[in-house]
Amino acid sequence: MVRRLLLTVLSVPVLGTPLAAQRPAAPARVRPRAAAAATDTTRRDTTAAASDPISKFLESFTYRTLGPAAYSGRVTAIAVPKGTEPRPKTCYIGAAGGGVWKTTNGGVTWQSVSSGLGSETVGDLAVAPSDSTIVWVGTGEKNSLRSQYWGDGVYKSTDGAKSWTRMGLGDSRAIGRIVIHPTGPDTVYVAALGHLWGPNSERGVYKTTDGGKSWTRVLFVDDTTGFVDLEMDPSDPNTLYAAAWHRLRWGGSHMEGIGAGSGLYKTGDGGKTWTRLTDPAKKNGLPGGRIGRIGIAISPQNPKLVFVMIQVDRGVTDPAQGRFGGVFRSSDGGATWTQVNDLQAVPHYYYDEIWLDPADSQHVFVNSAALLESKDGGKTFAPESLSHVHGDHHALWFDPHDAGHRILGNDGGAYVTFDGGRAWWHMPIPIGQFYTVIVDSSLVPYQVCGGLQDNGVWCGPSATRDQVGVTDADWYPVNGGDGMWVQIPPNDPWTVYSGWQFGNVSRLDLRTWKRDDIQPESLDAGTESGYSFTWGWTTPILISHFDSTTVYLGGNRLFRLRQHGQDWQALGPDMTRTPRQSPAPEVGHTSYHAIFSVAESPKTPAVLWTGTDDGLVWVSQDTGRSWANVTGSFPRGAPTECWVSDIVASFHAQGTAWVVFDCHARDDYRPHVWRTTDSGRTWTELVAGLPTDRGSLTVFESPRNPRVLWAGTADGAYVTVDGGQRWRRFGKSFPHVMVERLAMSFRQHDLVIATHGRGLYVVGVGPVEEYSDSVLGDTLHLFDVSPAYQYRERQTHPGFGSHGFVAPNPPRGAVISYYLKEMQPDGVKVVITTAAGDTVRSLTGPGFPGLQRVTWDLSRDKPRPRGLGDPTSPEELRRSPPGEYVVRLTLGKLKLEQRIQVQELPPDRLGRIR
Repeated sequence: MVRRLLLTVLSVPVLGTPLAAQRPAAPARVRPRAAAAATDTTRRDTTAAASDPISKFLESFTYRTLGPAAYSGRVTAIAVPKGTEPRPKTCYIGAAGGGVWKTTNGGVTWQSVSSGLGSETVGDLAVAPSDSTIVWVGTGEKNSLRSQYWGDGVYKSTDGAKSWTRMGLGDSRAIGRIVIHPTGPDTVYVAALGHLWGPNSERGVYKTTDGGKSWTRVLFVDDTTGFVDLEMDPSDPNTLYAAAWHRLRWGGSHMEGIGAGSGLYKTGDGGKTWTRLTDPAKKNGLPGGRIGRIGIAISPQNPKLVFVMIQVDRGVTDPAQGRFGGVFRSSDGGATWTQVNDLQAVPHYYYDEIWLDPADSQHVFVNSAALLESKDGGKTFAPESLSHVHGDHHALWFDPHDAGHRILGNDGGAYVTFDGGRAWWHMPIPIGQFYTVIVDSSLVPYQVCGGLQDNGVWCGPSATRDQVGVTDADWYPVNGGDGMWVQIPPNDPWTVYSGWQFGNVSRLDLRTWKRDDIQPESLDAGTESGYSFTWGWTTPILISHFDSTTVYLGGNRLFRLRQHGQDWQALGPDMTRTPRQSPAPEVGHTSYHAIFSVAESPKTPAVLWTGTDDGLVWVSQDTGRSWANVTGSFPRGAPTECWVSDIVASFHAQGTAWVVFDCHARDDYRPHVWRTTDSGRTWTELVAGLPTDRGSLTVFESPRNPRVLWAGTADGAYVTVDGGQRWRRFGKSFPHVMVERLAMSFRQHDLVIATHGRGLYVVGVGPVEEYSDSVLGDTLHLFDVSPAYQYRERQTHPGFGSHGFVAPNPPRGAVISYYLKEMQPDGVKVVITTAAGDTVRSLTGPGFPGLQRVTWDLSRDKPRPRGLGDPTSPEELRRSPPGEYVVRLTLGKLKLEQRIQVQELPPDRLGRIR
């Protein structure tokens, strides 16, 4: 349990295109596949563990969250129960990758209420106006950006988000909007976008009248057009407006955001018939033909007043086209329209929402990188003055009873104002969207660094001396933008190499804060001058295992930087599949055909591996002088042109490497994890036990045990203890969230997990690394004990209050882990002695079967003697000095021992007070 903030955290049939005023032929009434069983992955895992002792062993591992929450992550939805009082205390927010969070005290503290959701990527949230205990969640984000991840349908709660039932529409993958009838909560409409990365039929506007037990698709266009927005007339629940959006991404650079399928629709009979308002033949003032994303807003004061925000063909690349799109207004319920502004937000796949102030219909807001505000009904817009507020806005809620009270959601999290936007309060919620993570073990406690979506690269300690724990103030930013890879030399904690989007890479000296740009440029290429270098959205950075002054970067070629980046050399040819592609005009910018993954063998200095975002795998045996494209060695049926999302060169065996393909951008959600033991000449796929529809992003091999590896998926972390023959979910309570990267503190045997939506987690994995088939057969098995550090706690935040994120410190002292085969009612006797055999402390450990832990806090049972006049405090007299100790476990006649190294916590090499 996170203290202070009180967050709950882990210890982890095509119908054809409807014409104007036509009834869609044979509306599809379906029983959702998942609704009857109401299953989720957690329940499935629990059932499997009951009959599998290895799964039961692995599910006992618990996690500690690290956050941080100084900047949170993208908030996509805000829902507040309907009431009659101003400034309601209860609010829900939905995060792009971090699930659903709830406050009941006006935002002072927040609790994750995502347990039971099979996916934590949120498209929309809705609370029934007539019953605040009924909450709906649509999974799968509607913003169609590079890092958009898919959902698994809609969920419903009837107890205020304490529990969830999956209500179907699982193959919709993304939900644009959920609208609930104002007085009949069993009637619900869902705008389903469908697959982003391919065509599919489960998209359109769906309606249920029985609380989600069955659904009728009441509006459908085609298999590449879904619905992104849906609004209900506040005076007539049978009148709705729906925004259809043709959008399709493919591979890396292909993006369609406009098309003939996009359009604005209206129904006046609860979805039985629909009229397409953007029909050019109507000549009603709206653009027709090929258009893009549309946002809708209806005035609560005057429901005949409707605003829409419309993207037009060719988007923002042709300014002359802007006059045909923008903000449109209707004063007669959509019969006629007037363009009031040709404003278009950029890029449209990320924005195009429009909101009206319920107290003033002339007060209009449009989202973009800035929050754009109009006080004259949309005729003019200006960026609202948002002091100390993150950009890229996606959600806005107005208090209908207090004009000054608003809640804003953007890429930095959730903000609240009580004075109409003059001042904003950031609510720290740990929903950070990490792309990468590393561990810097040169510091004690070890430091972690990682890059976050639109929130830069941050570094912070894994633990502090503070009684409270690790606060956001203990973290420091390294760069801005979209934070990507980061590396720190093992012998130089003051130097940080970090990157942000599209290949920008710098070297930062933490002592002086001097920053140098070290990205290779084609103009500096000498004889290669004029050669076009291409950089992907994510540029890998890798410090050599054998020379900490050598850094590798991945563009369309592999670059080696020497002398801390002072000079560089391109190694080998262009390693990508096809020539450069021009950006899709409605996107504005994109990049593709670049190296996505780089690995250097930790056993053999000359061996390098690369993998590209268009599916090529290369290996060099001579430090990049020559290369072999081993992509053709994969057997028939292996992925083609998918992102090579990770490559791991084995710690243990020369020629062994693991390759992970992420194919969701090819509309393939299966896992793809492959191993070679002969430097890429042959490959074996090892995916048994991984979810079949949650993809694969990364693997990490234990440096102590070649049979133990972890994998990151869209369903959390998985582990294998048999070299990949079978994977099992790691940790019973870990959220169903995207795991992007994994790193490890080799000294403490801690696995650090970077999630794209719930920040960072830490879990001690020493017992997993020591696992063998004999462990679970032993009556009692005692695992190695990691080094323990003696230190004196401090109290830095005595008046910290409840607002503010705090990550708990790990248990203070030595954590002793053991496995019991059978129940022992009297527990296990645990004795700590000096190396000479003198008893220091006696404890009793839990006697339950399975993996158990007991912590020695490094204190003595009896204080050491104090001489006459000795001012040493009683607390100091009970401290065990640094040195070697022995832990002895006794169970009947069975006695097991392990050694414990106790060390004094050293000063922080960065000079910080921790």
